[in-house]
Amino acid sequence: MKKRRRKPRTTHPAVRPPAQAAAATPEPEAPADARIRSLLERYCTLAGVKHAARGGDLSELKVPEAERPFFRDRARLRVAFSLEALERDPDAELAVLGSPLVSQLVDAIRSRAARLSLGVLTSPRSPSLRSGQALGKRGDELDELAIPVRDGVAKLQKTHTAVHLVGRLVARVVLRAGAGVEESVVESDVFDLSAGTRVADDVAAAFRDLETGRIEAADPSALGKATRIPAREPADLLRLLAIHLQEKLAEQVAARRAAAEQALAAELGRLDRYFKAILAEQSSDAAIATVTALAERRRTEEIRRSQVRAVVHPLQLIEASVVIERSEWRLESNRGRKASFTTQRSLGGDWSIACPHCGRPPALLVICRQEHGACDACSQRCSVCDEDFCGEHGVAQCRVDARPVCDEHVRVCPSCRLEHCSAHEAVCSADGHPACSACLAPCGSCGRVICNRHAEQSDAGAPKGSRRLCAECLRHCEGGANEPVGADEVTECASCGKPVCTAHASQCAVDGHVHCSQHLRRTDRSHRVVCTRHRVACTLEPMAVFASDELQACPVCGKGTCIEHRAVCSHCGRQVCMADLQQESGHCATCAQLATTPEPPLEAVTAARVVTGRAPRSSRWRVARDRTHLVVELDLGFRRKAVVTMRHGGDAPESVVQHSLLGSKRRK
Repeated sequence: MKKRRRKPRTTHPAVRPPAQAAAATPEPEAPADARIRSLLERYCTLAGVKHAARGGDLSELKVPEAERPFFRDRARLRVAFSLEALERDPDAELAVLGSPLVSQLVDAIRSRAARLSLGVLTSPRSPSLRSGQALGKRGDELDELAIPVRDGVAKLQKTHTAVHLVGRLVARVVLRAGAGVEESVVESDVFDLSAGTRVADDVAAAFRDLETGRIEAADPSALGKATRIPAREPADLLRLLAIHLQEKLAEQVAARRAAAEQALAAELGRLDRYFKAILAEQSSDAAIATVTALAERRRTEEIRRSQVRAVVHPLQLIEASVVIERSEWRLESNRGRKASFTTQRSLGGDWSIACPHCGRPPALLVICRQEHGACDACSQRCSVCDEDFCGEHGVAQCRVDARPVCDEHVRVCPSCRLEHCSAHEAVCSADGHPACSACLAPCGSCGRVICNRHAEQSDAGAPKGSRRLCAECLRHCEGGANEPVGADEVTECASCGKPVCTAHASQCAVDGHVHCSQHLRRTDRSHRVVCTRHRVACTLEPMAVFASDELQACPVCGKGTCIEHRAVCSHCGRQVCMADLQQESGHCATCAQLATTPEPPLEAVTAARVVTGRAPRSSRWRVARDRTHLVVELDLGFRRKAVVTMRHGGDAPESVVQHSLLGSKRRK
């Protein structure tokens, strides 16, 4: 069973509640867009769709099998052209812009019925077309062109009758700006499709009468041997018609743009307040930079989204053939350039002169350097070769001096991707490619001329300030945040060999060499700056950082010890670490291990001779060894002793401490 659609609600002024219907006379229901109805009827005629009226603004369509895929494979559908008709038949579909029915109709027209030929149009001033008599009048030919030619002359070649195609374009235009979408069906004026100009008012009126069926098409045989002039290329024709549609939609586009700008201002204000609150919560420079970049990206996206964009979907080109009287002219410039130009008129009408490029009446004719005609409004004079060119064969502005340039002398800069003239072109020293002079400048270090693509700007905080640098002179300082600097502003880090600028360079307090910040650190006690190689830790305080010259190797254990953790042995006089010093006796661990040896080492004997002048008896000395020294204790009698230390491999005592009842005395 077919499910019945719920009756739609509406606030249309013509649909009143029952209580108001008796109190007020209902206003007549406004029908749907008449252009949609006309499109539907023409489509039905061309595609073989049976169109039956069901009273008022309600119609029923019987769709043949070949057309059903466009309408969801339906064989029948009812179409309402007003809300009143939809009230009478809720199962019908309303033919309004944006509805599924109109979208299906547009797809069907563009696939099956994009062109409608009305036949031969009878010129309103040429009844001879029907009788087969001679076409046009004689004695009123245009023998002189009233419009002047810049730096040239115009010569009449011939005047004859021809068959032109005239017609108009029906298109769907979708305007998008931000969240708003507006859709409309627009019809162009009647154009001469062969010449690209608007036809005279009488021909346009006759075309509309032929389209609506008020007059009948003429017999094609009445055209006789008149020359048939083909229509212009589709791309060129669509360009002209699009310009005309843009003029017709100027007010609508301006209104949409104003609404979009108002909505954009409100949205940008909201974004600014939102990101301002987020920035207030950030403390680090990195977080502030991240949020700022995100805010700029969101603003850019919103500005791009709010731009007005028009999408034109050509729906149907309606055309007819008409007899035109043509005058063909030969334009010749003082430079030897030649071009053809035509004027035309309907039989018995006034002559029409229009620019073949833009379709507007020209005040001055110009011969393009590519040898075709144009008007002064859509042509320029090249600033390099001083020749005229139309809008299709050059650009209006060079990016350097904003002067026009023809297509022969126009260049595209690979650096900025903008167009410029050949007079403002030079060579980049980086790889020899050409670029515009606005993108080229010398390197601040070596002076070579480079383009913006191969250059980088150093920061204002660099040692020599902000400068333009080429790839060969560019360095990235390892001492800061990898910022770009010049090769003449850096030196190599003694630890890693990477460049570091003079603003971020520091010297190690031990070796005096330059190091980057990653390899430098301050000591914890003296706060001196030392490199990684000269950064050491005390054996009794491993978490603290010291410079290598601030530690001394303990002679007992050989480990580095800071001055705070060293003490003097009261027996041998050496500075040893606190771990190797006995607190009760004040002796180091080596002195505590002194023992009598029956066979003293040779170096011990040598040390004894140095102190006493002779070799004492073996029972009167004691010997001990540690990591760095040989410690010898000599008994000198009368309770006197001498403690001698000698480095391993040495031939002379390093220190001699004498002990007696009167105290201790260091001799060496």
